[in-house]
This record gives sequence, structure tokens and C-alpha cells, in this order.
Amino acid sequence: MSPQQLAAIVALAGLCGAIASALITVVLGKFVVAPFLGARDRQDREVEWRKHAIELTKLDLDRKLKTRDPADTTPLRPSILDFLANYRDLQELGDKSPRELYEIIATKRISPRPLQVGAVTLPNPQSIPTIP
Repeated sequence: MSPQQLAAIVALAGLCGAIASALITVVLGKFVVAPFLGARDRQDREVEWRKHAIELTKLDLDRKLKTRDPADTTPLRPSILDFLANYRDLQELGDKSPRELYEIIATKRISPRPLQVGAVTLPNPQSIPTIP
């Protein structure tokens, strides 16, 4: 073998080594590192959703306290329920458009406020006609 052929073989081997190392890096990056980065992104989204849900719950509680009649002694809805609802809605916002989420909330999750036992006036039993 001549020195020129040997130099060409060495250069070709170096080129093949560089291509092989690039392919190994891509494969490792795709199948090993990417799932960890995806998990971290999901975790970061969850943290943001929790922060936003907490802020929304604080704002809602503040609104309830400011608009509440001072003479009203009925217990407020526990704030943890509002937090959980806000958190669920924020999670769903990752999958749905704001319009779809609004429609779901408006049609399925908002119900008329139930009458409270203390607010119901029961009829006089003597005024109810009896059926024979």
C-alpha cells in the first residue's frame, strides 16, 4: 500500500467514526434524554397550574368575602373545592381550547345554587289538603 492509499483509508475511517458518533448521539438523545425532558416539561406545567389555581382560589375567596352580606352566617364553600375545580380546569386547558372548556363549564359544571335548609319555608301542615 502506498502512503496515499493509507492516508485515504485513515481519512475514510475518521469520517465513518464521526458519522457513527453523530448517529449514536442522536439515538441516545432521542430515546434516553427526550423522555426525561418531556417529564420535566410536564412537571413544570403542573407547577404552573398549581400556582395559577392557588391564585384563582385566593381571588375567588376574596370576592366571596367582599360581596357577602355581613349578616349572612351560612358557611362558605370550602376553598379546597374551588382549588381542585380550578386545577382540573387548568389541566383540561392543556388539551382543549378555551372555547371548548368554557362550553363544558357552562353546560356541565355550573348548576343553580341549591336552596339551603335554613332558607326554605315549609308550608303549614294544616293548610295542605288531604287526599282521601
